[in-house]
Amino acid sequence: MNKYRYIAGKIRSGAATEAKGDRMGSVSSVIGLVSVAVSIFVIIVSICVLLGFRSEIRSKTSAYMGSMALVAPGQTPLNEQYPFTDSISYLGKLDSIPGIDACQRVAYCSGMIKTAENIFGAHFKGVDSLYNFSFFKENLAGGDVPDFSGRISSDIMLAARLARQMGYGVGDEVTAYYIGEDVKVRKFKICGLFDAQLENLDNTMILCDIRQVQRINGWEKDEISTIEIMADDRSDIDLLCNKVNDLLYEETQDDDPTLFVTSVKRLFPNLYDWLNLLDFNVVAILLLMIVVAGFNMISSLLIILFRNISSIGLLKAMGMTSKGVSKVFRNIALNIVGKGLLIGTVLAVALCAVQKYFRILTLDPENYFVKYVPIVFNFWYILLANIVALAAIMLILSLTSRFVARVSPDKTMRAA
Repeated sequence: MNKYRYIAGKIRSGAATEAKGDRMGSVSSVIGLVSVAVSIFVIIVSICVLLGFRSEIRSKTSAYMGSMALVAPGQTPLNEQYPFTDSISYLGKLDSIPGIDACQRVAYCSGMIKTAENIFGAHFKGVDSLYNFSFFKENLAGGDVPDFSGRISSDIMLAARLARQMGYGVGDEVTAYYIGEDVKVRKFKICGLFDAQLENLDNTMILCDIRQVQRINGWEKDEISTIEIMADDRSDIDLLCNKVNDLLYEETQDDDPTLFVTSVKRLFPNLYDWLNLLDFNVVAILLLMIVVAGFNMISSLLIILFRNISSIGLLKAMGMTSKGVSKVFRNIALNIVGKGLLIGTVLAVALCAVQKYFRILTLDPENYFVKYVPIVFNFWYILLANIVALAAIMLILSLTSRFVARVSPDKTMRAA
């Protein structure tokens, strides 16, 4: 058995059997334990919430515009002036890149919807029968998703918020106007409503049949605005963008349209800047909590050292070095810190699990883009937080070795 751990255990057991009227040592241990538990609790909850926001924002923005998009030079995915053909030689190779789930044809046009009292501008997003509607099904607020597999459809799907502003509901007919060289008028029927809590897009985006958009824009059947590239949730978008860029450079043929890739981070810079600010806040919280826990543990350990100063003198008188005595008390501190980390981690995971599955804590979606505090568990991040906290606190506690080095055996033995 490790002698330092053995002596530390004897000191702890001796403190536990002290007279009931003298509780200073046990109180200091409890303060240190609670401080560590609260610190790791706050750190883990912050990490889970940050990962939750990242996952929610990424899934919503990617569902609207794709994780990445192939666009014409100098254009955005909303391009309706410079279409390109979807006959691209390397399109099949894009699907084979690990992390990419699908490539989807999309065409856009701008229009207006006139009601009895107001006029609303909107982007009509034309999609085909192969489009993945899973996100809109998950956020369905009424009706159903459109079916574009048959003849050209007049069904549209729009945000419940926009429908309320216009005074429309599922099954209502909508008249849209398109201003170009000529004014074009189309009648649509609302087949479904969705609620994704992304205000800027919710108020402007309407899903419709891609063939409708191509007719309105005067395009051919193979002409589109963009190709949305959908990536899985675990992929690094920046890394995938680099891979797609490399593929475009290597595989583009003379007959292929000149295209560039843009990521969802460039399409929604305000949202991702906000997430980066959250990253900074979490790092600040992590450092602050570790420092608070570390110095509270120093206070607790110093109290334990003062109360066991005669034991320190005895150990030194028996030949143990100051370094060895420091190891004894670091074992005592490690026991307290370990219990605190375990208790804090269990409580944090329990609270996050309750929030994840029961969504008790709600938010204003206009400000936070979600209706509730999102939670994502990542075992490796939780483990890393515990390791970093343990290492940092024990490093801070190494400062107490100076106190041990100054203890004189003859004075402490004489005082005892």
